[in-house]
Amino acid sequence: MSNNLTPLEIDALTEIFNIGIGRAANSLNQMVSQTVDLTIPTIEILPNKEAKEKLDLDTTMEISAVTQRFSGDFQGQALLMFSKENGLQLVSLLLGNKLPIEDLSELEQDSLVEIGNVILNACFGTVINFLDSSISIEMPEFIQGNLNKIFTYSSEHDWSLYLKVKFCLPSENISGYISFIMDITSLEIFQESVRKFVFGVTSKALG
Repeated sequence: MSNNLTPLEIDALTEIFNIGIGRAANSLNQMVSQTVDLTIPTIEILPNKEAKEKLDLDTTMEISAVTQRFSGDFQGQALLMFSKENGLQLVSLLLGNKLPIEDLSELEQDSLVEIGNVILNACFGTVINFLDSSISIEMPEFIQGNLNKIFTYSSEHDWSLYLKVKFCLPSENISGYISFIMDITSLEIFQESVRKFVFGVTSKALG
């Protein structure tokens, strides 16, 4: 299977995620008491092996991640990943810079799960609503380790919906990644949902 979404379908999916990211940014603005901009590039659907390589992260780097599984019309796993340093910076901002970085580790898990819950649910909720899908979402979990521990999959031939989210703050430059991992069957269903959405939008426009 290859990524055979049309440019129009990719544009529509990108816009859907942009709306979700915008909602997440509004919530994060209030959480960290700063203006937070979250941007995403063009979405790609890639084999898991290629998606992992595209993250361009050192496999020895310590990563802090929030993972959330989903099932229903399509199933898989969503990952929100930070370098350990950037994760601690974000936690520090969330807590109002009241503690030095070296004292934040014990608070990191709960804080990043809270942040991940906001971001991933904003994305999930928006996608589910626009694509008219039925999805069950599990509670988010915190995991820490190198990329090989964080980014796991049963087969390198399974597929990922790849997008990179960059967090931009006025006084900081914190980068994070979001990756949606789906199996082949789920990807086919997901692609069909996107096509139905695009068809509905274009039909209304033409009507």
